[in-house]
Amino acid sequence: MKSPTYRKAATCGKLGLLAIIGFSLLLGGCITIVAPTPEPSNTPPVLVITQVVTEIIPPSPLPATPTLPNTSTPEPPTPTPTFDPLSAPIYYPLKDCVASRLHIGDMAMVSLQGGPNGIRYGRDLYYDTIIAYAQPGALLEITNGPWCSRGWIVWMVRMQDGTVGYTPEGNGEEYWLLPTRP
Repeated sequence: MKSPTYRKAATCGKLGLLAIIGFSLLLGGCITIVAPTPEPSNTPPVLVITQVVTEIIPPSPLPATPTLPNTSTPEPPTPTPTFDPLSAPIYYPLKDCVASRLHIGDMAMVSLQGGPNGIRYGRDLYYDTIIAYAQPGALLEITNGPWCSRGWIVWMVRMQDGTVGYTPEGNGEEYWLLPTRP
């Protein structure tokens, strides 16, 4: 068996060895090796950046982009005239009166130019009372006539609301009643 003094010396030796190793490790972490400083030059320093990939993510498919409708405005179709009221033939039904394009049984439209047409109680455009007004665009049925009042052609008409009266077709320069499609 070994003596207690030997054991004590062996333990101290182990502890001393450990202390030396620890001390050298401690000193090794504090020691810095400095590279020699290069001589100054006129070249700017070069910085190198290195990117390290830490995670690889597969690309996901992009969502489908909906096709947008065409935003241009289509040209409207060119209207094809089917009936021109001024193409209706004119005639002179009464001596010393203006020309006419209407006949009994025709449908006439109040012209969009010139305002409403007065519908009178009688055939005289000067004396007879206005009982209603036919608005521009209104359709009138020619029921009787014509008569001449102060050089203007006058017709008996029926309005769409059933009112019956007399109204002028025109004065020779302007026409307020235009024939509509037959």
